[in-house]
Amino acid sequence: MSDHDSQEKDLLLATAIASGATISMAASQLDISRFTVQKRMADPAFRKLISDLRGEMVANALGRMSENLTRAADAVTTLLDAPEPHIRLRAARLLFIQTAKLRDSVDFDNRLLDLEATVVKRLGGTP
Repeated sequence: MSDHDSQEKDLLLATAIASGATISMAASQLDISRFTVQKRMADPAFRKLISDLRGEMVANALGRMSENLTRAADAVTTLLDAPEPHIRLRAARLLFIQTAKLRDSVDFDNRLLDLEATVVKRLGGTP
C-alpha cells in the first residue's frame, strides 16, 4: 500500500470515528481489523486528527444552527400573539431565558478574547 493510500485510509478511519463509529464499526466499514484500528488509536497524531475532524463537524453544525436562529426567534415571537395565555407566557419565558443565555455567551466570548489578547501582548507576541 502506498503512503497516499495509507493517508487516505487514515482519513477515512478518522472520519468514521469522529462521526461516532465504534472501533468495531469503523473496522467493519473499512474492512480492516480491530487491532489495526486500536493501533492507530494509540497514535497521538491520529487522535488529534480525529479531534480536529470532530471540531470541524461541530463548527459546521453550529453554523447551520446559527443560520436558523433568526427564524426560530421569529417563530417564538409569533407565539407571543397566540390567543392562549399559557402559550404567550411560555413564549415570553423562553425569549427571556434564551436571550439572557445568548447574551452571557457572547459576553463571555468577548471577555475571553480580550483576556487572550492581553496575555499575548504581555508575552510580547502578536494577537
